[in-house]
Amino acid sequence: MPTLSDRRDTPPIDDDAPPQSFDDFDGLLAATTLLQNPRLAREYVYLCYYGPATIQDLIDELGLARATAYDDVERLERLGVVDRDESTRPHQLTAEPFAFVDGREVAITPTLLHAVALTEFDDDAEYFHNRYGVGRLVRAVRAAAEYYAGKLTQRMAAKEMDVQPVEGMAIIYAVRPVLEAGREYDPYFEQLISPDPDELEFDGE
Repeated sequence: MPTLSDRRDTPPIDDDAPPQSFDDFDGLLAATTLLQNPRLAREYVYLCYYGPATIQDLIDELGLARATAYDDVERLERLGVVDRDESTRPHQLTAEPFAFVDGREVAITPTLLHAVALTEFDDDAEYFHNRYGVGRLVRAVRAAAEYYAGKLTQRMAAKEMDVQPVEGMAIIYAVRPVLEAGREYDPYFEQLISPDPDELEFDGE
């Protein structure tokens, strides 16, 4: 990690092809696990964006139970997405950003993981994720970026997501902090969205 895999030009797999990189496999397994667990995704993104941090920082900032925080950090370490510096007291935790991109333009980046993490505490994001799944959440993040870049209206963005206008409006506003943080901290931000990051405009900037 970080690993960026772009498989758009990858030829079909055949029996004589070399095996996929073990690092890539481990990274994809880790990314998939984070996609399926909003709490782990939230902890990873916090460390990725705001680390180094201690377990106590996670407890305080994310409102985690102590036992949960310790268990989750051990799991994130086993996944290979979090490192612990045992030379410090208390131990400092760090996480590096990573991304996976494939030929279908599906990207797993810290920004998308942040959107998944949002479902743990934002009702609109939770509703959208539960109703439509991660794939549609990717479309929502991209459409919201187009909206904040002035390229789509709210109604057009909802059509891009294939949802009702009221659902589109709700998720557009829900993922705004995801886009704001991603533009600042996610080095793979442009792998997920199509507008130039500098084109995104948020009220109050």
